[in-house]
Amino acid sequence: MDEFEGRELEGQEERRGVAAEGIVDRREHTRYAVDAWAEVMVKDGTMLFRGRVLDVSAGGCYIETEARLRLAPGTPVEIVFRAHDRVLKCDATSRMVRTRGAGFLFEAMTPKVRAGLEGLIAELSREA
Repeated sequence: MDEFEGRELEGQEERRGVAAEGIVDRREHTRYAVDAWAEVMVKDGTMLFRGRVLDVSAGGCYIETEARLRLAPGTPVEIVFRAHDRVLKCDATSRMVRTRGAGFLFEAMTPKVRAGLEGLIAELSREA
């Protein structure tokens, strides 16, 4: 059993809320709430952490974690996440880091991974 399984991480509902008033959302893709688990490895091998994927889009995702993150914007990572009976492995870069998580921008994907992500997003959009 995963060490995080069954535990609600604090602040999840706040994270899924709308952006604060006056902040412009510059995202290109619609985000969808998802309940998934991920492992993130910094490409240079300096850090590996697990977390909960709170939302995903065609362009990236937000991962909440209890790990103490020391990531600069633009840090290359590899993400493996499991959602809706799918396992997706993709390269990404960190975009913003918060106290309890980080946002990641997906990089180039293989056609198979892209198809898996698009299938997941299609399922999530039907559930929304």
